[in-house]
Amino acid sequence: MIDRKKDVSASFGVFLTTFLIIGTVIIFAVLIFLSYQTAIDKAASDNIDTVEMICAQVDSDLAAIFKSASEYEEIVSLDENIDRYLGLQFYVDNSAIAIVDSEGTVLYSNHYSFTVNNKVDELSINALNLNKSEDPGRIGYITTISSEDVIDVRSCVPIDGTEYYCIVSGAADISAARSEYFSSTLLPACVAMLCAIALFVGFTQLMIRPMKDISRVMARAGEGDFSARVDKKYTNYDDMNSIVISADLQELSRNVNSMIEKLENQESDRNIFISSVAHDIRTPLTSINGFITAMLDGTIPADQQDKYLNLIKQEVDRIRKLITSMTEASSLSHTDPELMEEFDLREVVNDVIMNLEPQLREKEIEAKAILPEGDLPVFGEAQQLCRVIVNIVSNAIKFTPVGGKIHVTATRDDKDRKMIISIADSGPGVEKEKRSRVFESFYKTDPSRKQEGFGLGLYICKQILQGHGQTIVLEESRELGGAEFIFAFPYPPEKE
Repeated sequence: MIDRKKDVSASFGVFLTTFLIIGTVIIFAVLIFLSYQTAIDKAASDNIDTVEMICAQVDSDLAAIFKSASEYEEIVSLDENIDRYLGLQFYVDNSAIAIVDSEGTVLYSNHYSFTVNNKVDELSINALNLNKSEDPGRIGYITTISSEDVIDVRSCVPIDGTEYYCIVSGAADISAARSEYFSSTLLPACVAMLCAIALFVGFTQLMIRPMKDISRVMARAGEGDFSARVDKKYTNYDDMNSIVISADLQELSRNVNSMIEKLENQESDRNIFISSVAHDIRTPLTSINGFITAMLDGTIPADQQDKYLNLIKQEVDRIRKLITSMTEASSLSHTDPELMEEFDLREVVNDVIMNLEPQLREKEIEAKAILPEGDLPVFGEAQQLCRVIVNIVSNAIKFTPVGGKIHVTATRDDKDRKMIISIADSGPGVEKEKRSRVFESFYKTDPSRKQEGFGLGLYICKQILQGHGQTIVLEESRELGGAEFIFAFPYPPEKE
């Protein structure tokens, strides 16, 4: 089932990438076609503009030539004048000029390309008729495609003051426009398109690769391999991959590594938990079994059985204490609203120091409470919050050397409505990499198990504070040099 989901996901990714590429190519092809059509239309339009420009320019000049010619001047002399004028004024590639009467009979032509039997061709006749029928003062033109590579244009204009017409023929070479379009537009556009697709595919792969790595790592973690980690190149801000990998994806990669690390720690804690419980229960059970066996087989005489029964009771009490601690640890994160009350922090701190006086005196430790003046009201389950301070101070006494110091400090935080409490000692402190783990269940900084207790004290403190919406952290004490636990108790609710 998992593999099938992976296949579906991978197929969807391939489909999406292919769809985007094909869609882009189609849009590109449409734009290329439209731009090509625009280029061809422009070539035709430029040809029409050129022909009409010639018509407009030669109109008045030819009218002047006709006016200056004698009524009896021979046509040859007129031809010479026109040829001289056209030779001096015009030289237009693929263009020709003819002067015709109203029937299309050629009076003069500088090119034979559009004259047949002393008359202009059909296309020119159509331009002539268009001019005569619609608007005698208008330049009329007819356009046709005479071949795949040529667009032929005929434009007609009446010569002012005469009964003649000037017809201009212009042929636009589409093949030249097409070649120019291919070389200057289509080829660079295709190269740019292929480069864009290559870059798109490359960047897509670079972006998908970390997702594949994350998926692979999570699959390995799901199978129980907690040594799997997302490659560091996908988690480091300074790596070159950060150019194409988003900050969110880098954050996801780091979170996955952090989650697997926590799972690995939990698995290690589970093993330690099983080992700790087995050890802490097996030892007293072994003693109990030995004592009872000795009493049953007579090894322990009847007059000494009370002594060993008391020892058995102590071992049973030890097992019961362990079970009670485990049960409490699993339920202390939930507070009972009916037990929530307002109490004074100053009284709690002073009572704790007073109650722990024998342990402090035994190690000649100086315990000092540094509290603000006035009342220090806080709110919560008084017994549980008091237990937090007792556990942490007891822990400080355990690790503080003879003649050391312990400071309990409180400061008001009116903005967040809570009392910040710190308990610092002059002991050896805790290594930085172990500080976040001391609040885990059954965790002991000394793996040799020489420490007393079950390793649940700080875990219970964390659970109690979480139940009151607070946190606890462990830092190095700047003043005393040892460990410093920092946590908070909430203010009482504001009265309406």
